[in-house]
Amino acid sequence: MFIRHSKHFVCYTGAGISTSAGINDFRGPSGVWTAKAKGLVPVASKQNPEPTITHMSLVQLMRNGYLKFLVSQNCDGLHLKSGIPVDKIAELHGNSMVEACAKCGKVYYKGKRVQHSRNKTRLTGNMCNSECGGSLRCTTVAFSQSMPDVCFDIAEKQSKMSDLSLCMGTSMRVTPACELPTMGLKRRGKMVIVNLQNTPYDHQCALRIFAKCDDVMKMLMSELDLQVPEWQDLNLVEDQEWMTQFDKYWPFRTAGSTDWFDGNIF
Repeated sequence: MFIRHSKHFVCYTGAGISTSAGINDFRGPSGVWTAKAKGLVPVASKQNPEPTITHMSLVQLMRNGYLKFLVSQNCDGLHLKSGIPVDKIAELHGNSMVEACAKCGKVYYKGKRVQHSRNKTRLTGNMCNSECGGSLRCTTVAFSQSMPDVCFDIAEKQSKMSDLSLCMGTSMRVTPACELPTMGLKRRGKMVIVNLQNTPYDHQCALRIFAKCDDVMKMLMSELDLQVPEWQDLNLVEDQEWMTQFDKYWPFRTAGSTDWFDGNIF
């Protein structure tokens, strides 16, 4: 099995791993864009979703030393809620539960969805409690917005070290995130894609699986003789040690970046 023989296994996740939590994906059979293309109104996502079998399996794979790093395009916050350590994940499209100061770069985990203005400044209405006193903004990344540079640099470094890339629930059509899993192939690494729809990178796979992520993870965990842990609410905002780790390690953007959002960043 690829995972057993891997020395630096990195997983890349997309919206497809959260559909069983009641969160819509984009290009799937019931996805947001699929529905809109048919002239239909997308079904609303669940308001208080919980981590799925796939989320919890990734936690267990990391605890047992198989999974070295996780790169996610999701902004639903479920990876952190599941128990993935903050220094072992790069959330390329931000986190809906995190706001940040564009002036000094300080990040704030709220434990619930951050409300923000819908204009180009994406302000949350809160102020940074450090000396800079800057305005806070949501961290989710929308189309046309720049990728968080600090976060992406870490993801790129991990990707270049990878000898096994597992892509789960991602259409692999959004650049530059979709290019990361292929970086390990230059070191003769392997890539595995689990997704219901075709992707532009299927021809580069050592293994291609057309199935639901949770079903694949159940079989994988059984093969590795690992239990899928039940999710328990970790009350992260009440855990001062975790909050300190988050403040120190959650990668995001360079302080004072002028290409973060349109409008006055201060």
